[in-house]
Amino acid sequence: MIAPDKSIDVSSKEEIVDCIQSFIYGEFPLKLVSLFEQLPHDTHTDFLRVACVPYLFHETDKIYKGENDPIIDFKKVLAGLIGHIGQLNENKSLQHVFAVATEKHDVKMSQSDVALATGVHYGNLFRDFNLSQYLEAKELLETRLKRNNIDLANIHEASLLDQGCGGGRYTIAWKLLGVKRAIGLDISEIGIEDAKRKLEHLKLEEVEFVCGSVLDLPYPKDSFDIVYSNGVLHHTLDWEQGIREQVRVLKPGGFGWQYLIENPGGIFWDKIEILRAVLKNVSKEYAQKVMAMLGVPTNRIFYMLDHVMVPVNTRVTPEELYTALASAGAKEIRRLERGTNFDRIEMIYQKIPFAREKFGVGENRFIFSK
Repeated sequence: MIAPDKSIDVSSKEEIVDCIQSFIYGEFPLKLVSLFEQLPHDTHTDFLRVACVPYLFHETDKIYKGENDPIIDFKKVLAGLIGHIGQLNENKSLQHVFAVATEKHDVKMSQSDVALATGVHYGNLFRDFNLSQYLEAKELLETRLKRNNIDLANIHEASLLDQGCGGGRYTIAWKLLGVKRAIGLDISEIGIEDAKRKLEHLKLEEVEFVCGSVLDLPYPKDSFDIVYSNGVLHHTLDWEQGIREQVRVLKPGGFGWQYLIENPGGIFWDKIEILRAVLKNVSKEYAQKVMAMLGVPTNRIFYMLDHVMVPVNTRVTPEELYTALASAGAKEIRRLERGTNFDRIEMIYQKIPFAREKFGVGENRFIFSK
């Protein structure tokens, strides 16, 4: 075990990397982050920072599919990456390759800045989704409901709020599943406009998209039969306030769904934390350009940069989420134990080799009533 490098504030909430503090992967996460902390920010080293993203994603994908001890394999991956970065940084003859237009940004943001940046980030992300991906969301939702034995009585009479709808995929999924009226709300004007365009092609009735904050919902209490929040509040500065708002607008006896990023999250989320520390001062636009230059397909670019480059990416334990729901007035709270075939919680349920080391506790999907 080595002492934390003084150049890294590992206690900062903005820069925390749990696996650095726990040393579950030995000294390698700290060595990697320290290496980049000590390098300047220019097109050469920023290129190297971005190149870490597809490398780590590719290598960990192989670890997830394997049956070897993933902790040992991940240590080897990090050690190899540190070696590669050192060699490439010394090879100044490659600098002409790194001459990509770059734009820095200030990572210290106000609450309104965070909301705006997050809205733009996901607005641009979901804008590239096609109609088939929107329709696929219905199948994913239906599978998660069925595998967890969730039977929603009178769904055809229900009103739904999708709290943080992004581009509206799951708002539309719920409508296709049978809800009478569906409203999707999101802070992203880009996302809302894109959702409206998709809706025109689908020609669905009683579906509405509204621009607004998930932390201050523009509806009176007891307004909706279903309030669905799927992977949204962990990108805000006050996820507990978002839960209080969710429960507030849910009707008594209604159905709530909440998903927040899990902690512990295994190698799956530890690699994200490491990459967030490595890329914390690199602009998203630059990262996208570099990954395109490296030949990464567009859909994979968005998948990889999703959580790596969003301003806030809070992770909570199942116990923390349960407590927050109960404190907000939720009852009959239940954590879902199953998911689709590619959900991490399903892999844990199926007991694949080393599932906990790879995926931690799996997705924090909770359902509840009021």
